[in-house]
Amino acid sequence: MINRLPPDRLTTHSHRLVIIIGYLLIIAVALRRRYDLVGGFNIGSLLALLGLFIALYASEPFLFPRIKSYSRIYFALQFIFVQTLGVFQEYQDTWAILFIALGFQVAARCSRKEALVWFSLFATSLLVTLCAEFGLISGPGRALAYIIIGVIFISYDMKYAQHEDALAESQMLVAELQVAHQKQAEYAAQAEKLAAVQERNRMIQELYDSVGQKVFAIQLAAEATRLMLQKDPLRVVEQINDLQSQTQSTLGQMRQLIDQWRPG
Repeated sequence: MINRLPPDRLTTHSHRLVIIIGYLLIIAVALRRRYDLVGGFNIGSLLALLGLFIALYASEPFLFPRIKSYSRIYFALQFIFVQTLGVFQEYQDTWAILFIALGFQVAARCSRKEALVWFSLFATSLLVTLCAEFGLISGPGRALAYIIIGVIFISYDMKYAQHEDALAESQMLVAELQVAHQKQAEYAAQAEKLAAVQERNRMIQELYDSVGQKVFAIQLAAEATRLMLQKDPLRVVEQINDLQSQTQSTLGQMRQLIDQWRPG
C-alpha cells in the first residue's frame, strides 16, 4: 500500500539511512569531548540524560501509533532533555546535534504548522543558548552552522521519502494497468466468443429459412407425384426429375452453409 503524502505533512516516513544517521548523531554526542566532562561535569548526569533521550527516541516509532497526542508530549520531553545538556558550558555545542535527530521525527510525525513551530523553537533555543555561552559573535555562527546542517539532512529525508512514494505509486499504476490489460483481453475473448455464437445462430436461422422452405417444397412435390402416379402416370417421370433437381439444389445449399461453419 502506498504512503500518500497528507496535505498537512512534510513527509510520510524517514528513510532507513536517515534513521541510522540519527543514531550516529546521538552516539557522536555521547562520545564528544568526554575527557572534558570528567572534571567539570557529572558524567553520571550526562549519561542519565542521554539514556532517557535514547530510550524515548528508540521507543517513539512503537508508541506514536498507539498513544493519542503522544508526539507533543514526546517532543516536549526531548526538548527539555536537550536544553538541559545545553546549559553546561563544559559540553560545548555538541548537544545541538540532538535537535537534528529530533528534526527527522518532527518532519515525519507533525503537521506542517506544528513542525514549523518545533523547528522555530529548536532554532531559537540554539541561537539563544549558544549566544549566551559563546558570545554574540561566535554563538550565531555556531547556531547557523547547525541549522544549515539540519536543513540539509531533513530536506534529504523529505526528498527521498517523496521519491520512494512516487516510485511506489508508479509501481501500483503499472500493476493496475496490467490488471486492466488482462481484463480487456478477457473481455475481448468473451466478445469474440459472443460474436461466434451470434454468427452461428444467424447461419442456423438462415439454414432454417432457406433450406426449410425447399424441404417443404420437396415434400409437396413428393405428395403431388404420389397422386399423379394414380391419375397421370405419364407425367410422373417429369415430376420425379423436378423433384430430384430440387433435392440436389437443397443438398448443395446445405453443404455451402455447413462449409461456412468450419473454422478457416
